[in-house]
Amino acid sequence: MLVVDPAAVASFDDETRHRFRDRIGAWRPQVIVVSLEGTSTAELPEPDYLVAEGGALITRIGTDEQATGWPPDGPEAAASIVDEPAGVAWLADSLMIPPSAVIAVVVSGRLGPEPPDGWAVIQVGDGPASAGASTVSPGEGSQLMEAVDAALGGGLSAGPGDITDTAFEQAVLSLRRNITDLGFTAASMVDNVFMDHDANYAAVWARDGVMTGLWAMALDDPELDDAFRRTLELLARHQAISGQIPAYVRIDGEQPDYSGIGGIASIDSVLWFVTGTARYAFHRRDWDFAKAMLPAVEKAMGWLAAHDSNNDGLLEVPESSDWMDLFPRSYNVLYDEVLWYQACLDCAALCEALNGDPGRWRDMAEAVQRRIVDVFWPTGRQLMELAGSTSGRFSTGEARYLLSQVTPFDYSWRCDVLANLLASLCGLLDEAKQQRVFHFLWGVGINQPYPVACMYPPIHSGADDWKDYFIVNFMNLPDHYHNGGAWPFIGGLWVRFLHEIGREELALRELTSLAEACRLGLYGEWEFNEWLHGRTGRPMGKAHQAWSAAAYIQAYLIVRKGVAPVDLGQLDPADLAP
Repeated sequence: MLVVDPAAVASFDDETRHRFRDRIGAWRPQVIVVSLEGTSTAELPEPDYLVAEGGALITRIGTDEQATGWPPDGPEAAASIVDEPAGVAWLADSLMIPPSAVIAVVVSGRLGPEPPDGWAVIQVGDGPASAGASTVSPGEGSQLMEAVDAALGGGLSAGPGDITDTAFEQAVLSLRRNITDLGFTAASMVDNVFMDHDANYAAVWARDGVMTGLWAMALDDPELDDAFRRTLELLARHQAISGQIPAYVRIDGEQPDYSGIGGIASIDSVLWFVTGTARYAFHRRDWDFAKAMLPAVEKAMGWLAAHDSNNDGLLEVPESSDWMDLFPRSYNVLYDEVLWYQACLDCAALCEALNGDPGRWRDMAEAVQRRIVDVFWPTGRQLMELAGSTSGRFSTGEARYLLSQVTPFDYSWRCDVLANLLASLCGLLDEAKQQRVFHFLWGVGINQPYPVACMYPPIHSGADDWKDYFIVNFMNLPDHYHNGGAWPFIGGLWVRFLHEIGREELALRELTSLAEACRLGLYGEWEFNEWLHGRTGRPMGKAHQAWSAAAYIQAYLIVRKGVAPVDLGQLDPADLAP
């Protein structure tokens, strides 16, 4: 955060002011600029915030929104000191910016004798010096620029805006490597060597292909849209008589497979198919496609509904039957229930748009919404009731996030990061719960070293939920793969989540971090690798993973370009006109 006193910069000549403005612009969007109250003719970078009225009023520039929570009220207000340093310190804290990342360029004495600890203060003038400040003589432009460069260079890397733009361009190129005549592959077939155990990467996967297609739609690129349509039509062509959608269809011979590891059904493949079909039709306003695909969608929904064997609204999911296909989750699994809610919403909208009856699926969506919040965000009392026991097993107290799974006999207290982000972006969490999820994930460093680990904390050998099959192909050791590995496609959702809850500056910083992660590779730069080690941050998966590239594209367009997301949330039936 750069705090600028206009009066301080006004004491320099035109050339210095122009250099100052240009230098700060080069660090955007990683630098948040805060202007202190005051007017001058100095050419300054447009600030993000204005701290005015002696520090009592903080306004976000461009929106005229006043910061809520400042100045403090209630019993503590009388003891609070409301001044400019206190206001800026509060703003930095609310934006999750540590004191060591605050740089202030001010007139001598403006921050008082003791500015907040950790700030880098550049003081212009010969007045009383603030503790620890660097002093610059008025009019000495070279001194000012050297001091600013030294302060900025301590914690930033040059050109963050450039890397996010470059990453976007590279992501589109990476995504095009996955286009085939049948649809999107999961990973580029020309950039990877597949062994026997992972030969099925050379296939059109339902979950990967649909997520890729959904996130690429905002580009309105005919080639990518056609690949998405071919993906959906291929999956429908191989739909089982029961309504099940294949997990994937191999490129070689167009051979479908309906299961994952161990021959277990792939539940989320069917869920993503429903959402992908509906949203492609709505985004392209393709009535004929929607009409042709409706029977496949309704059959798929019938197959899914049959998994609600106790008629409580939630699906009963077999172990390891979704994208975490080597992981011990079963019965009511948060990730699958969130997708079930979205599928019910989308099927209802599709039926209504095609003049059908949406009632069953709309009612189901409302029931699922209530059940997800009741079951997966429990109070201490509810946790006891879920077990039907007073043994103390269910005594974690108030939730800080939605639980990963719940069964009649047990529950998983670990945090499924992907499922919680999806639940928030789907509209299942109110603002208070969203903030609670954010503070938990931020507090545990889920974004370090890169955004983000898929689960917290990883399961270690000896834990009750450790499974020996975690060592199959050495995939799920701690901080690996599904056991706490960092996945760029989830990182894209994390960036969107931050944007959704109003933390725009943090979203920009995390987009930069995600770009840096996507730049890494086993063989070269800009590999958009499948997953990275959760502690070292080094790439360990397949190169040019389609959903890694597509997730970055969607996050970039939302955060940098203001494009509305098209993959989650409510659809308006009126938007699909014949």
